[in-house]
Amino acid sequence: MYQNYIFDLYGTLVDIHTNERKKYLWEKMALYMRFQGAEYTAAELKIAYGREIKEQKKKKSTEISAKTGVYVPPEEIEASFEELIPSLYQARGVIDISAERILDWAMMYRTISMEHLCLYEGAKELLMRLKEDGKNIYLLSNAQRLFTEPEMRALGIYDLFDAVYYSSDVGFVKPSRHFYGRLLTEQRLDPSKSVMVGNDDKADAWGAHDNGLDSIYVYTRQSPKMESPLPANCQKINVISEAFCASSIHFCGPQGF
Repeated sequence: MYQNYIFDLYGTLVDIHTNERKKYLWEKMALYMRFQGAEYTAAELKIAYGREIKEQKKKKSTEISAKTGVYVPPEEIEASFEELIPSLYQARGVIDISAERILDWAMMYRTISMEHLCLYEGAKELLMRLKEDGKNIYLLSNAQRLFTEPEMRALGIYDLFDAVYYSSDVGFVKPSRHFYGRLLTEQRLDPSKSVMVGNDDKADAWGAHDNGLDSIYVYTRQSPKMESPLPANCQKINVISEAFCASSIHFCGPQGF
């Protein structure tokens, strides 16, 4: 039925749990930065981190709205770690921030905050089956490239995608039309031959609907609470391995294959 499959990542293909609120994370990150001359307490760093994200989104919202003449709310904007991390150092007098230091900070932050990471059962097999069936596979994820790409490579799925779109690169988050539009335009996708697969009713199901796409919704423990019914052009499945059956006229055996 579809030629192009657009996937969400976390909570859809990847089962993940991170805890950015634990005290241990901010204690270790503050210590790491003090070793490099940026003096923070754990509490100061946590506050500065949150404040910088809000300010960055607000600033970009203002700039984009002024440039286009159409208001873009901060909620549609994605903060970038490539900008966030240098700002945290510079606020404490450390000016020369290399790309390597930015990457190291991001990887340490992610490693300490992560408590669980694995593929959902059948996720990789689904992607491989779609590839074998001649389908195009794309990723559209609200994520930071700095640590998401290494995670995808470690899980063995990065090279299965024809193109990968991270919100940190594009500057917008789902369900923004700017994010969906970038993928659809650059890849020259026909919406009628494309489907979005995700676990978020607002970002994935309704985001797809508002951009002329059908969708497949899978509920997982990372799914936010649904505040409204799914759109009429959305199919609901129980596990990710059922996505092939939900979108194909081919015979589907056990677990969707």
